[in-house]
Amino acid sequence: MKNKILILGGTGFSGRILTEELLKTDNDITLFNRGKRNPGIFPGVKRITGDRETDDIKQIAGTSWDTVVDFSGMQPGNVELVLNLLKENTGRYIFVSTASVYPLEDTNLKYPLHEDTEILPCSEEQKLTKDINTAYGSKKAECERILLSQDWLDVIIFRPGLIYGKYDWSDRFYYWLYRAKTQNEILIPVEGKSKSTNTFSEDFAKIIQEAIDIKNHRKVYNAVTHKPPVSLKEIIEIASRLLKTSPKLISAPIEFLRENNVTEWMDLPMWIHETDLVLDNTKLLEDFKTSLHTFKESVDKSISYYDALGWNEGKYGLRVDREKELIGKLKL
Repeated sequence: MKNKILILGGTGFSGRILTEELLKTDNDITLFNRGKRNPGIFPGVKRITGDRETDDIKQIAGTSWDTVVDFSGMQPGNVELVLNLLKENTGRYIFVSTASVYPLEDTNLKYPLHEDTEILPCSEEQKLTKDINTAYGSKKAECERILLSQDWLDVIIFRPGLIYGKYDWSDRFYYWLYRAKTQNEILIPVEGKSKSTNTFSEDFAKIIQEAIDIKNHRKVYNAVTHKPPVSLKEIIEIASRLLKTSPKLISAPIEFLRENNVTEWMDLPMWIHETDLVLDNTKLLEDFKTSLHTFKESVDKSISYYDALGWNEGKYGLRVDREKELIGKLKL
């Protein structure tokens, strides 16, 4: 049956892949976004151009949607407004949340994290602030609570890990692929032992596509796409084998990194000291039939994507010159 689908976002990363996949079907698709990211793509698709944080969002009212897929919901008040505009006019609401809803700074967390692990609170101040970065996880957690409180709403919430692969604009995963491709020596934090489960963009888009029509489902899923978890060292080693390179890994102790103001996640992506960001995806694997790539396969596909782009240094993390400077200090 043909679905009338509203995608909030849909031209950036995993949303772009989802839109590409849906265009291969006979579904009726409408995109709502600001038109700032990749504005020239999907010229034949229905589009509502606007900022959801303004009165522009009211343009989605008055139409019945079988499914709404929300990639861009970050402000609790705005998600509440969207639901008010859509009440009685949407069949299913698919919300892309984040693994950051979990209290990752809590050293007592038990890994792997399950969907019923307690998520972050959100203070009134956090709820109202326009600054996404300072309260990102708390805001997303509050958006989830708002969605789950709506008895009338058929909602599916996905909590992906770090999303990587085709169309990734963040360069966080690419940071390590680029180094495996181009550098003879790579600075890694604390022997690269920290582990994570992540989300391959192409698999994630397929999962969301399946969620549009899935009959029996739970409300919340950890949307990571591989088992077992991989360490930072393993990521580099897998990439290096695929790239046929052999960089030397230079481990930096935590004391050295702190003395030199090297920050977790921002300077060295995918690393938070003494935190293994590992989510359990058993429920996802039980309920969804999408065939997932192995982690190695997903890295190989990512490498092919970056081959086509030419392997320029990414914008995220340490600059190569700064990394070499730090490696030089370690050798003194």
